Amino acid sequence: MTKRFPVILLYLLLLLTGNAQRLKCVEIDDYDHVNFDACYLQFPGKHQKFEALYRKMEHLRRGGEGTVNILHVGGSHVQAGVLSHRLRCNFSQIMQGRPQSRGLMFPFRVIRTNAPADYEFSGTGSWRSARCIEPMPSYTLGLSGATAVATSDDCSLNLYVDEAYSFQRLRVLGEPTGGECYPLIVTADADTLHPEIIKKDFLFYFPKPSNECTIIFEGIRHDSTSFVLRGVWPEHEGVRLTYTGSGINGAAVPSWLRAELLTEELGRLCPPDLVIFGIGINDANTSTTKFSAEAFKENYRQLINSILSTNPNAAFLFLTNNDCWLRVGRRRHVFNANGPVVEQAMTELAREFNGAVFSQFQVMGGLGSSSEWVSAGLMNRDHVHFLSAGYRLMADLIFNAFVQDYNDYLR
Repeated sequence: MTKRFPVILLYLLLLLTGNAQRLKCVEIDDYDHVNFDACYLQFPGKHQKFEALYRKMEHLRRGGEGTVNILHVGGSHVQAGVLSHRLRCNFSQIMQGRPQSRGLMFPFRVIRTNAPADYEFSGTGSWRSARCIEPMPSYTLGLSGATAVATSDDCSLNLYVDEAYSFQRLRVLGEPTGGECYPLIVTADADTLHPEIIKKDFLFYFPKPSNECTIIFEGIRHDSTSFVLRGVWPEHEGVRLTYTGSGINGAAVPSWLRAELLTEELGRLCPPDLVIFGIGINDANTSTTKFSAEAFKENYRQLINSILSTNPNAAFLFLTNNDCWLRVGRRRHVFNANGPVVEQAMTELAREFNGAVFSQFQVMGGLGSSSEWVSAGLMNRDHVHFLSAGYRLMADLIFNAFVQDYNDYLR
């Protein structure tokens, strides 16, 4: 009779025999203007949060059940979608062979702003909006940091994503205001789907995996009944990793504190195992005399503690500000000296919350280095935003730093 090892003994045996498969770094050209010596994760405090994250990832890589949820929060660097999507694609290699999840999607185009290129929303009808950068948003905000408010009976949204992100279910996040109305979905095969209300969301079940659909709204009345949409959330069986990018142009840390439903939606949809913070460049867009590192850290503490309420074991990765210009006159700019101040503040937060720091500021070359990145065709002439090639490069550098630390853990 063949003897069968208990699962736990087999798992321990695999660990002891060194069968852990190391992750692969992304190949990167040897750019002269990149400080490769700074391309690593710094741990000013303890490493235990990331070790817990790596243990969970190894469990899933070995066929275990569960999902690793990654949340990337920021401003325009995240809303543009290039940086976050490159990281999403890089992280997907960790769970090769599994269905992929695009994570939260929002119809930025219908509120007349730029949108990520890896999914597409087109809309009809009349829409209003609110965003977390507004001092007093007109509508309640959540994980997306924005709302698109359907106000006319001809409002619709056509959604298309790559087939790699096909979904079996779709959650519409939002609620009616001023009266009763609700979303319906028309599939690519012209079937009309009605929602099931699950934990405040409108959940749609598709007869087969789909990568496109049309969302329409029943019951909207002009100037009386509207539907407040906060985004859509795709679902697929077997997903082991989700990567959600939440970015709003101009957002600072206080902006995200205005998103009242942020932690509630996080808790329902994707309690994060890893949070990548890219917020700070808008907070520091002022003179060194006006920027308060203490206020900056206190705002971050509020945001961090609210996220920890959804998962006390969440690991935090702080991306420092990139080198950038600060406007000091109508046609005059200086290099923003708050870059090192923000880096120090994030280092102190990482020590306090046992997080990690990746210094984009040092990787670029320090104060004044943005000019070299502009000359190299990697950064916009505004010396604040990267071009697509620059965002992809920075994403690869961040991911490789993560992989190096992960592989060190496996040793």
